[in-house]
Amino acid sequence: MRYNPVTAADGSVTVTVSGQLAEGCSSQTYLSLLDHATYTAGAVRAIWQELGGTIQGRDVQAPVPKNAKVLARAFSPDLAEIIRDINKYSNNTMAQQLFLSLGAQFRNDADGDDAKAAQRVVRQWLAKKGITAPHLVMENGSGLSRAERVSAREMAAMLQAAWHSPYAAEYISSMPIAGTDGTMRKRLKTTAMRGEAHVKTGTLNTVRAIAGFSRDNNGNTWAVVAILNDPKPWGASSVLDQVLLDLYRQPKLAAAAPVL
Repeated sequence: MRYNPVTAADGSVTVTVSGQLAEGCSSQTYLSLLDHATYTAGAVRAIWQELGGTIQGRDVQAPVPKNAKVLARAFSPDLAEIIRDINKYSNNTMAQQLFLSLGAQFRNDADGDDAKAAQRVVRQWLAKKGITAPHLVMENGSGLSRAERVSAREMAAMLQAAWHSPYAAEYISSMPIAGTDGTMRKRLKTTAMRGEAHVKTGTLNTVRAIAGFSRDNNGNTWAVVAILNDPKPWGASSVLDQVLLDLYRQPKLAAAAPVL
């Protein structure tokens, strides 16, 4: 399929679509028809209008005048809150923005762009933790990429490093709780696993995955990762849920003798 957007003098956009689809097939495509400046100006006007105000002036992209006065200031939520939103609800846009922000903060002249800088910083962190990840390929902070790769063992090593981090509690609490909230709220709801696992889900057209921390019936906590790749991964979520259930059903340990 080919898409040809044409912008008229009044700012309206007409999209001409050409090509062929086989009978019974469908196609879904998302197009970004506005440049950054136009989108930002439109968003500001729309939000201001929702608040009951109006903007009479025209849109201008230019440096801020030296005599400009600050009317309002907004601050970003702290990192723990941002990561919670990303992990609980699998917010791909926020994940990519966090990835790029990491690159922007530590970027040097050799990196080329924020994404490459973020890749370098992550790999340096892995090396510092002694984690070897030869299969890891990072292109998008959310994982929405045909090139992204990581092995289950490499992901488990990262989770083990996170477990020993001073920020482990904040990180673990950011993940969906089995049968309770986030993307896991409807899964394992009527099983013994409800509330026993903090698990991040992953879903692509041909991939289903889970990664996080899960307790067994002896009270031990495990780093668990499972990734299924299949052209038609129907029913894969049930298979992954069974992994958590089987991990939970550990042989009961004999009670230790009391120490006198």
